[in-house]
Amino acid sequence: MIFPSLLMAQETLMKGRIYADSIGEYQVNIINIDQQIGSVSNTKGNYEIKARVGDSILFTSLQHRTYTIKVDKKNLENDTSIFLELQVNELPEVTLNQYNLSGDLTKDIDKVKVNFVDQRQFGFGVPRELEKIDRELYISSTGMLTPLIYAITGETKRLKQRKANATVRSNQIKIMRQVSSDLITKDLKIPEKYIEDFAYFCAEDLKTMSIVNKNDPLALIDELKLKAIAYLKLKETQE
Repeated sequence: MIFPSLLMAQETLMKGRIYADSIGEYQVNIINIDQQIGSVSNTKGNYEIKARVGDSILFTSLQHRTYTIKVDKKNLENDTSIFLELQVNELPEVTLNQYNLSGDLTKDIDKVKVNFVDQRQFGFGVPRELEKIDRELYISSTGMLTPLIYAITGETKRLKQRKANATVRSNQIKIMRQVSSDLITKDLKIPEKYIEDFAYFCAEDLKTMSIVNKNDPLALIDELKLKAIAYLKLKETQE
């Protein structure tokens, strides 16, 4: 009876509040490095995590400098405030080369060397920037500690789910742009109130989306007829 009581007494929490810019917009990951457990802050910056004296607790987010604290007795007896600094990404130093230019583009173009790849050779008209979710996924898989931190807190799993949801939503919009409401309601017999739901149902199917992306109207209509049958049967089951 004494032994379990001692174990419960050792299960202590370190808790408090994180103060940082934009804390209401971003979660801060809190990692107990020694116990390899994690949690995240809420929208007010409040946090709590299991900890023992001597544990190292790491506070990190994409927007702020990483902060680590060694737990002592005071941290477990009182709320611990954490102040995070914004992470400032400085641009690398740029050296401007001196060129003797005449002002005639046809003559000067060969004198100037540039270190970028023309994306037009790959089919892109203009340089493209990664979407926010893709940038976060890239960051979650790079660096020394970041993949471990994101794995412990479950952030990587949440990011991948957000990416999947965003992809399906984008597919839904693509279908609704290519297929008229009249076709859905009159030819496929889908009630008007279910148009968006039916488009979402189709957007989740990789086979359907491969046909949508081929821009073959006849093949798409045939596919949607099959999806409509499956969708209406599903609705009957749910009702």
